[in-house]
Amino acid sequence: MKSYPIAIEVSGPLAMWARPDTGGTPTSYPAPTWSAAKGLLESVAFFSGGEAWLHPTRTEICRRRGTAGGGVRFQRYTTNYNGPLRKEQNVKNGTPMQFFATVLADVCYRIHAEVRGDRAQSGRNPRHHLQDLFERRVKQGRCFRTPALGWREFTCDHWGPFRDEWEVDDELTLEIPSMLDRVWDRPHDGAYVSRFHQNVRIEKGVLTYVE
Repeated sequence: MKSYPIAIEVSGPLAMWARPDTGGTPTSYPAPTWSAAKGLLESVAFFSGGEAWLHPTRTEICRRRGTAGGGVRFQRYTTNYNGPLRKEQNVKNGTPMQFFATVLADVCYRIHAEVRGDRAQSGRNPRHHLQDLFERRVKQGRCFRTPALGWREFTCDHWGPFRDEWEVDDELTLEIPSMLDRVWDRPHDGAYVSRFHQNVRIEKGVLTYVE
């Protein structure tokens, strides 16, 4: 079967790929989960009918050329929460609750994926169509919704083609004991079912997603 690859570079001052085991004061994974990467790509283009979809294969963690590598920068982040999970007194008074997290700072990723889906029928190839739509929107700087690095307030300062001033951080190698992979049982219109992988490795700046 013919392959239909796509890729995009994204960066921003803050990112959050929340680890479920960190609870009410979440901490970020060092790189996006498979589901997070898929959601970010779909902010550019997707088919609501599910005849083709974007399947992330790997994420490359980048650094600016000429800078030291081998590390991931975390920082504390505080925001105000106005949702229904506040204390009863906060809800009654209409006051927000402070929300604390540990997020990533100054990140850049290159996300690689392939378009999967139904075989071409009646002269129409949905995989090629979605690949063309995605690449055309990236070139034009258009999107379905504003791409964000995890949390919606962490919008990208760049999303688009690869830039020469960034390179894959080949000095970065680390192991994640347990990492959330996917939260749906199908790539489109699926039911909720969380899946984790153990001993996930980032090798020379590359996180390869398990099939």
